[in-house]
Amino acid sequence: MIPFFTLLSCATETIPAPEPGELVAGLAEARIPAPLGIGTAGNGPFDAPSSNSPFADIYPATTRLHGHPEISVVALSRGAGFEVVFVRVDAVGMFQQLRRAVVLELEERLGRSMDDALVLGATHTHSGPGRVIDGGGIFDLIADSFFPEYYQRLVDTIADTVEAALADAAPARVAHAMAASDDAHSDRRCEDGGEDEDGYQNPTLPVLAVERDGRIEALVMSYAIHGTVLGIDELTLSQDVSGAIEEAVEDRFDHPVQALLFQSWGADMAPGNPDVASTEVDGLPEGYAKMARIGSTVADAVESVTVDLDWDEAPEIRMHTHRHPIDRTWIGYDDETFPYEYGAVYCAADEDCDPATSDPDLDQQCVPFNEDYPAPNQTLMTAGVIGGLHLQTFPGEPGTRLAERVLDDIAAQHGDLDVMFLGYAQDYLGYSILEDDWWQGGYEASGALWGPQQGEYLVGRAVDTFRRMFDRDTFDTLEPDHITPFSLGELDDWPVEGALEVGTFQIDANTGYGPDEIVSVTVNGTDPWLGAPVATLQSADGTPISRPGGQPVTSEGYAFWLDLVPDPAYDDAAHPTTRTFAWTVSMPVTRPVDGALPAGDYRLSIAIPTQDGPVTVTSADFSVN
Repeated sequence: MIPFFTLLSCATETIPAPEPGELVAGLAEARIPAPLGIGTAGNGPFDAPSSNSPFADIYPATTRLHGHPEISVVALSRGAGFEVVFVRVDAVGMFQQLRRAVVLELEERLGRSMDDALVLGATHTHSGPGRVIDGGGIFDLIADSFFPEYYQRLVDTIADTVEAALADAAPARVAHAMAASDDAHSDRRCEDGGEDEDGYQNPTLPVLAVERDGRIEALVMSYAIHGTVLGIDELTLSQDVSGAIEEAVEDRFDHPVQALLFQSWGADMAPGNPDVASTEVDGLPEGYAKMARIGSTVADAVESVTVDLDWDEAPEIRMHTHRHPIDRTWIGYDDETFPYEYGAVYCAADEDCDPATSDPDLDQQCVPFNEDYPAPNQTLMTAGVIGGLHLQTFPGEPGTRLAERVLDDIAAQHGDLDVMFLGYAQDYLGYSILEDDWWQGGYEASGALWGPQQGEYLVGRAVDTFRRMFDRDTFDTLEPDHITPFSLGELDDWPVEGALEVGTFQIDANTGYGPDEIVSVTVNGTDPWLGAPVATLQSADGTPISRPGGQPVTSEGYAFWLDLVPDPAYDDAAHPTTRTFAWTVSMPVTRPVDGALPAGDYRLSIAIPTQDGPVTVTSADFSVN
């Protein structure tokens, strides 16, 4: 159950912050600790193919990995009180209980609060792991039932990765640029004219560059593109299109760069289908080539603005997080409009593509939340500034026109500023669109938890948060108390299943492959609770093959995909038991945009996680002709 809040009004003594020091930046990445087999989030489990595992409940189990979901962190600091920590998580959305749990965990480890500094955002991949909301009811249809053992691992891993980034701190400079990409996304909301020839879109793509040791080492970006190239039928855990964009951007550099892509106003922005020269690859799963084309398109836009930047070694860093109440009373509904005390969703989602029409009874046709499982009645937003770039977060999925309203209202109060708008960050309240748009119905309208005026209300709260960031002392301190994280109780260790013949190849590599073939090997691994194997492409002498920036080509990225078949199947033998876990590693010799591997002799090195440490096995050598 998502608890109600109590309002607090208290006066606190202002303690002057210390003077800012030297700018340092730290970077870190980690896998999301989700086992393959977990259900995903966002699509809804209806009409999906059946697949079972001990890690899935309502949703079908995933059986494939492509672009392993990650946690990626960039931390910038000029000392306590002058810092921002960007945390990008490959998930459908961020929920405030999860963020609060991470903030409390970090406070215990670091001895200071990161509530103002922490920006926790989701890429909105619908192929990311679910089971992170202890909400029950409708929330189970959004993200599968709650899985406390996995949830605790996720909280700990996010905190670990933030700590690792802070420990990686080194002298830095920052710069920013405002790029744009028209072709990588398209307007999917037909109700506002999105199915017209041009549709309606805003292609803005802010880029924050971080330099250490005289070279760019990190890029933080914000762009509007739904992470939905892969459907639920693919049964795949993946970063989806966001990860493909990050990888393509990183590969434009001749040294390692860590790219983070946050969502902005993605509610009505579908992945585009840009006209990029690419090769058809037989046997390549659906959607992979499209992601590669989108990645290349966005990388073009980012590369064009990162050649000549104005660097700042002492940027102002100011961050402020504020919590806001939200319910029917705070929004200001009359007695008849949207008459749901605890919120509601799925308000007659039938498509009507005529933007000139609306349904005056739309708010009377919703599925209500109830007292036991209410919609959230508070949310939070963060505003900030890093040198010449300003930040504004938004809780959930804002439409393009609504986000533009936020930016216009900020400009009206503060002048023409460069603002990085971070949607799907800090919290999740479903879709938010402007009120006149909401009454036109459609999918986006159906997903607003507090109805037709939710979007307009949150516009005001976002602008208020931005004002408070500049001068919080001129505002009263009335705000909801911190939300309570989900209660997990005492958790037992998850039972790890026994694995048979670990490291044995069921199918080894062929002796040679042509440019239109797919290298495929199957090796016996371990229970996915321990993690998936990592395959690394090597030359026959054991030298890792590198991406353009020097990073090894591994199955963590988009050159491979992994499939898992347990034997006996989960349907045939209850968990826990002992099984053979057959992991198949597939790598096309030719990638759609990058072309074919050079002719030569290669092998795959595969690291298999076990409870006693990784076991590494090597495939037979194979030639590429």
